[in-house]
Amino acid sequence: MARLHLYTAFHCNLAFSSIERGAFPSVIERCYWPLLNLAEEGFPVALEMTAWTLKEVNAIDPVFVEKLRELWDSKRLEFIGSGYSQAIFPLIPTEVNRWNLEAGNRHYKDILGRRPEVALVNEQTFSRGLVDLYREAGYRSVIMDWNNSQKYHNFPKELVYFPQRALGISTDIEVLWSHSIAFQKFQRLIHGGVSMEEYTDFLSAHYSADEERSFVLYTNDAEVFDYRPGGEEVKKTEWARIREVLARIREDERFTLSTPGRVSELFRGNEKAGRKLSLESTETPVVCKKQDKYNPARWAVAGRDSVHINTECYRVYKNISKLMEAGALSPDEADEYKELISDLWSSDFRSNTIDEKFQYFQNRLGWLKTETERLLKRTPVVAGGPALAYNCVYSESEAVKPVKRGALITRAENSVVISTGTVEAEFLPSKGFAIKRAVFPGVSPEALIGTIPHGYYDDIRLGADFFTGHIIHVARDGKKTTDLKSASMDITENDSSVVLEAKTPMDIGFLTKTYEISKTEPSISLTLKLKVNGLHASSLRLGIFTLMPGSFDAGSLWYESINGGAGPERFYLKGKTVSHDEPVSQSVTASGCLGATDGRVRIGDKDKALEISTDKSKLFSVPMLKYMELKDEGKFFLRLHHSVGEVDDTAWWVWRGVNEITFKIKALKGDEQ
Repeated sequence: MARLHLYTAFHCNLAFSSIERGAFPSVIERCYWPLLNLAEEGFPVALEMTAWTLKEVNAIDPVFVEKLRELWDSKRLEFIGSGYSQAIFPLIPTEVNRWNLEAGNRHYKDILGRRPEVALVNEQTFSRGLVDLYREAGYRSVIMDWNNSQKYHNFPKELVYFPQRALGISTDIEVLWSHSIAFQKFQRLIHGGVSMEEYTDFLSAHYSADEERSFVLYTNDAEVFDYRPGGEEVKKTEWARIREVLARIREDERFTLSTPGRVSELFRGNEKAGRKLSLESTETPVVCKKQDKYNPARWAVAGRDSVHINTECYRVYKNISKLMEAGALSPDEADEYKELISDLWSSDFRSNTIDEKFQYFQNRLGWLKTETERLLKRTPVVAGGPALAYNCVYSESEAVKPVKRGALITRAENSVVISTGTVEAEFLPSKGFAIKRAVFPGVSPEALIGTIPHGYYDDIRLGADFFTGHIIHVARDGKKTTDLKSASMDITENDSSVVLEAKTPMDIGFLTKTYEISKTEPSISLTLKLKVNGLHASSLRLGIFTLMPGSFDAGSLWYESINGGAGPERFYLKGKTVSHDEPVSQSVTASGCLGATDGRVRIGDKDKALEISTDKSKLFSVPMLKYMELKDEGKFFLRLHHSVGEVDDTAWWVWRGVNEITFKIKALKGDEQ
């Protein structure tokens, strides 16, 4: 008789944002020991821990770790890995992710005697380039969410019942499926929200009498049973309920209990297993678990001031990299710093973090930043000289005036045009000096970015003006603020560029906007310096660039970025709709984002491209893409935002003072892509 092979992977995480350190022994007793007890009773279970959690457990309760090792060695339990810390890899520099996986393996081997071969993708947040990193780290399989991987691909439903292969950049890896609906259903069952009969009906829907299949019971937090992180006390009855449920399942001849590793072995070579699949998509280049509110913007630009703590982590990462390149760290020091920065990039410092853990984070980050800066002061570096500036050559009272070294400024009605030979850029003084058009003659005779005027589209959804170079702020109450109004302006020149500086008072603060129009290459730099007195958690987007649809070939349009993995990931836009910028609900202001972990996004067609880059160690941001096709009009709409703040259930931050960010827009020919 055919069976449905049911497996688990309980996620054990002492770094949980709302679990205080003093509760660690209780969590181990209430939530982790019951897993070992189930294994000793003959119930096949799997559990996953980061190496950080494993180290903490070993320090508190070494007997637990001895029993864990014994059960794993005797194949009565399976241990799943993930890395040193639970971090959102698609938002983090590639090298830090490598360090995280390497440190995890080192501690797994030291504590448990060997390394796991199956990894649970952290927070089920995946990008294509991570496949290569997991393979480099020696993992044979990963566990990743089916529901959101399948969402835009419409894989045949039966593929969920067999291990498949996730495509990376230069390799692939076996993928065992998590399932958001399944683990939520199991959790509701144990918490009393679903009856055993209803749950059995759910499992029965995945059973087939005609073939062996596998399916997941649970792949989520262990700490939500017999315990409530940050919540009320509960009676110790839920693990007993889990034992009862597993016993009931085992008694049903249609089902058998298993583990991820056993399922992998069982279905190896099966004709319905091993298909090579792309888990990410043009619409969702960074895939997450559960509903849309759990998208990567949650850890990037919401949380407890995630923007600034991500900025600081980037700064420290750069310090460590410089010290390593200079040979200024011993191997032990390098390992210590790499582990620490991996820990500091943990997702749990970027969500509902309690005061105790946030203070721990700040202390550790402060020490590492101070120490690396101290060491850098003793390390020889090559300093660059400042650019040569000239006095103002144009003001609003002057209509037309040439500037030095071949650049030319002209003023028409409601516009200022700066031509340097490599760039011709037109600005709108009445709209905060937004870019009306930017032409890079050496790449294309047409403007590649600029303003699309009201009426260009017939579709009422796009019945507005769409500018470039401005900022958009939306408060929690829905009030919208932009800098699209009259601004004062000065222009200066140096050897390599013409600089336009505009100043605009806003309801949320004071904005200084600086454009640097290059004389030597097809590029424009945009610096936004925003001073605020008390800006509360809200949606704040800048680095907004609207692409001119008539200047690109719609049939070959693409975008690419590095999302924490081994290289750039390219996605083609034809026939797709992308809406990272759109709110999920009134309380969740973004639907997704790119990682762009080296600070760059490229957008182009077969002949040309634009590269938009920023230094995340100056101010962290994440790109959000908006793309839609209007087939009846033969047009498309394509815009790139950069977010430095969003709202969801974790957002709790206030900004005071000055924040500054720079974007460089560079045009590339086809052979430069």
